[in-house]
Amino acid sequence: MAQVATLKDKVYQSVIDEICKGYLTPDTIFTEGQMIARYGVSKAPVREALVQLCHENVLRSIPRCGYQVVQISAKNVHDLIELRLLLEVGSLPKVMEYMDEETLRQFREMNEKRRVNAENRDMWTAWRNNEAYHIQLNAVARNAQVTQVLKNAMEACTRAYAQGYQSNRQHSLSGTNLHMHDKIIDALERGDLATAEDCLRQDIEGMERDLLDLSSYT
Repeated sequence: MAQVATLKDKVYQSVIDEICKGYLTPDTIFTEGQMIARYGVSKAPVREALVQLCHENVLRSIPRCGYQVVQISAKNVHDLIELRLLLEVGSLPKVMEYMDEETLRQFREMNEKRRVNAENRDMWTAWRNNEAYHIQLNAVARNAQVTQVLKNAMEACTRAYAQGYQSNRQHSLSGTNLHMHDKIIDALERGDLATAEDCLRQDIEGMERDLLDLSSYT
């Protein structure tokens, strides 16, 4: 049975979404009272959500002032990419074991949709499609725990992109990974694990370069 989201969960996800959309930025300080009014819920779930976000280092509490989004650093980005390499490349043998024709077809459709989004310069949609590609590819390995950790890492990468994008709206993501996603699926279809691993590694490391190019991380 699926777990029902609590009010705290909904506030938590709403704050994350606002950070990812650039509505809450590192230079903005907001209060618990503002969040209560914003989401129309009582004090307890808002406080619980903010405490959890502080514990996860998404926010920091400023005594007698409020809360502030934590600026993601170059070290944070590098650590996230390192984690993703361990999770995603390490899962590829199982992905290959469980991959079938229908799943391959779905990934090819996903790649084509993302290519259209990128050509139209719809960068946020392209980013979300990229995020979905990596999570769904990992999910083929059928390890829900690993996939959940990857979802958390991808969410942090999204926050890093949002923060960088606010300071450099002229920047566009590299088109390299559009082709790399096709190469990964081609290699998996051929049963060529070494090539699939190499292409996936290049794709993930390319995201690190994109994220660091967006802004002057420290």
